[in-house]
Amino acid sequence: MGKIEEPWEPFDIQVLIEGKWERLLVIPDREEPKYELFDQQTSVGLVWPEKTAQGKVWCAEGLIAKALVDQAGEQIDQYYLNKPE
Repeated sequence: MGKIEEPWEPFDIQVLIEGKWERLLVIPDREEPKYELFDQQTSVGLVWPEKTAQGKVWCAEGLIAKALVDQAGEQIDQYYLNKPE
C-alpha cells in the first residue's frame, strides 16, 4: 500500500530567478491556506491566495520579491492539481 500524503506535507517548487531555475521548499500551514517558502534553510516569506472580484490573487509578506509571488502561487496551484490522490 502506498504512502498517504497529508495536505500539509512540505513539497518543492521551482521558480525562475534572474534567468535561473531555483528550488524553494514550501511548507503548508495546517490551519489556513498559507504557505511558507524557504530558500535552503532561510525563510523568504509567506504566500496565500485571496479571492477578489477579478479572481484569485496571491499575496505575500516577508522577504519574497514581488515578482516571485505569482510564480510561487502558480507552482503551488500546479502541485495540488497534479498531486496523485
